[in-house]
Amino acid sequence: MSRKSQDKRRQKRKAKKKKIRVAETAAARSEKLDNLIWEMEEALYDEQFERALPLVKKALRLAPNHWGMLNNLGYIGEKLGRPDLELEAFDSLYAQGKLDDNQLMYYCDLLFRARRHSDVMAVAEDALSGISRRRTKGARDKKRFFESFRSVAGTALEAAAVIEKTPAAPQRRRKAATARKEHKPSSTPNEAAPPSKAPAADRLPDIPVRIHIDTEPFIQAWQRGIIVTPEEYELALDAYHIRLNETFDQLVCLGSLKDIHSLWYQEETARKVLKRFRGRALLADEVGLGKTIEALIVFSEYYRRGMVKNGLILTPTPLVSQWRDELKSKFDLEIPCTDDSDYRRKGDHFWQAPFVLASINQAKTRKNFKVVTEREYDIVIVDEAHHLKNRNTLNWKLVNALKKKYLLMLTATPVENNLMELYNLITLLKPGQLKTASAFKQEFMTRGDPTDPQNREKLKDLLNAVMIRNTRALASINIPPRFAQTIRVQSTNAEQELYQRITDLVRRLNADGASHHKLLLKNLLAEAGSSPQSVSLSLNRMLAKRDMPADREKDVQAINNLCRSMDFTQKNRMLLKLIKSNPGKIIIFVKYLGTLDSLVQFLDWERIPHALFHGGMQNAEKDQQIARFREDVDVLLTTEIGGEGRNLQFCHQMVNYDLPWNPMKIEQRIGRIHRFGQEKEVMIFNLCNGGSIEEYILDILDKKINMFEMVIGEIDMILGRMRGEQDFSDRVYDIWVNAETEADRAAAFNHLGSHLKRSKTSYQKTKNLDDALFGENYEL
Repeated sequence: MSRKSQDKRRQKRKAKKKKIRVAETAAARSEKLDNLIWEMEEALYDEQFERALPLVKKALRLAPNHWGMLNNLGYIGEKLGRPDLELEAFDSLYAQGKLDDNQLMYYCDLLFRARRHSDVMAVAEDALSGISRRRTKGARDKKRFFESFRSVAGTALEAAAVIEKTPAAPQRRRKAATARKEHKPSSTPNEAAPPSKAPAADRLPDIPVRIHIDTEPFIQAWQRGIIVTPEEYELALDAYHIRLNETFDQLVCLGSLKDIHSLWYQEETARKVLKRFRGRALLADEVGLGKTIEALIVFSEYYRRGMVKNGLILTPTPLVSQWRDELKSKFDLEIPCTDDSDYRRKGDHFWQAPFVLASINQAKTRKNFKVVTEREYDIVIVDEAHHLKNRNTLNWKLVNALKKKYLLMLTATPVENNLMELYNLITLLKPGQLKTASAFKQEFMTRGDPTDPQNREKLKDLLNAVMIRNTRALASINIPPRFAQTIRVQSTNAEQELYQRITDLVRRLNADGASHHKLLLKNLLAEAGSSPQSVSLSLNRMLAKRDMPADREKDVQAINNLCRSMDFTQKNRMLLKLIKSNPGKIIIFVKYLGTLDSLVQFLDWERIPHALFHGGMQNAEKDQQIARFREDVDVLLTTEIGGEGRNLQFCHQMVNYDLPWNPMKIEQRIGRIHRFGQEKEVMIFNLCNGGSIEEYILDILDKKINMFEMVIGEIDMILGRMRGEQDFSDRVYDIWVNAETEADRAAAFNHLGSHLKRSKTSYQKTKNLDDALFGENYEL
């Protein structure tokens, strides 16, 4: 091999090594930046701005032009009262040309307060030039604003120039500086300094200063003004505030959020929907990233700005109460919904409310379809939008028939079996975006494989105009794993007798035709798995109504007497062992107030210090109890509300003392501590009595589908494939009440578990398909 060839190969090897080193350095730099962002967001979530500041500074050293970090620097500066930090952030953003007119206004104000008058002039000129080139709403007011700042800054610069104009001034400064350099202190402290020998010609002349205030413009403005009330003045300020934020760069609703810290990608998603998609979008984030929060930020933003006066939110039936709670607790919005006790009594008037939260199954019924579709809506939100995949279904036809200005559709699985499902969803959002159905098939679908698109780049460009799909990798959500342990408690003979007698009573009442009291009977069975005290409270209410036959009333009284004869149960004793064998913070969840009261007595008896939390408390008392749990005691006893919205991630252990029959309710409990900000592995202890309904439920959820190892939100997707038939808890109730023998019951629960397992397999296939189709191509 020639020397020239050897040199060439050596150079190639060196270039390759250099390329690898550069790539490794870039990867390390990116990983370090991601870690800093994660730590910084955690600090901001806890409002620890002093801790967040050095993290932002380090991140900006790695990525000086990082838009998000510069915005966070300005935000921290505002919170800490540090205009210097705000100026540092705005200087960089201005240099990159990333400030809109509203931000330029604030930047001018910062510069003026920092006496950087020449910079104020430059920024004002730049803003005025931009405004003159484009027509924007409120341009006249913005123009006046920048012109006034330019005028004031110019006046300040002229005043400074007048002082500097004196011819002797430069000479005086030079002479003064020379005198300071040449002056030497006396060798003797008491020795007087020699008298000045400066000639009279060099002495500083007296400079006359006159200040003149031109009051005429002020008087004229005052005389032309209109005297208004304080309320009108505040209203005008609010209007001006909204006009300043008309570009959606600043989200005005964020300040009104309660008990929630929206994540950066959720806010950016909302901005993109508002600014680029004009309020019509398919939100297709991966499971567990908070599509609901993104949609509600968009909805709240429009609502706060007065841009929507009415709206309709459609969800699957089991999710109605979850949406209602999110709207109330986090966005302070109370909207009538189909889960309200007076829904049926209101009839058609229910659907005439300005805003309505409804089960899509209720909205599409023959009775309601026309009422729902005949009015106009400013905004419509559809959760679990994959239920609209078939344009021949009533779901699709309902949403298509709605008269709506803005439309948000939420789903983690836009495509389940066929690309035509995607076409049907996008057609609801933006008819014609993907042309006609036949043209879409011809241009984008591969013959023989309905899930493999052709012309991918063109399809991506079309979808990018209406769809966002954020991934867990983008969101940098790295939550430690969770582990669950099911503890079966061997009941005493008396406890087994009580459970069997309650089961027999419910069966007899059901057979008597009391099926219309199904909710009451379900609660009675669930309370039997919780505590005798909670059962007793329900039986007392039944006896007080006096609407049962005498023989049934006698049965109820006998069971109630048995409940009252019981003190602490075997489950109580198992709970005590758990608390003592697992040191550290631990949360005990219960569903019923009767159970809560009995556990308070038990823990007091065992001298276990604990905090108490339930929905009947005032907010101040709730805060006090959460603070006590954080600082003083290791046990928190709580009902389902479980510190909703409060930061409980300092705890990583929890006990399900009783078990909700709805798996999503179990997930909500776990989500109180297994969430963003948790630093330790989460341990879940599930207590159940042997032979109870709860034992069967746990067997299905744990063994059949490994629910406790799933990502938050995945159980919803699995149960969603079973909806349309019967609610999960109703199926459990029917199995328990109607099974003739123990073998029949076991077979029925085994069948339910198999159904769940098939649903999980179906969901996993869909998830893999959507990952392959969309990947990271539709992130922010």
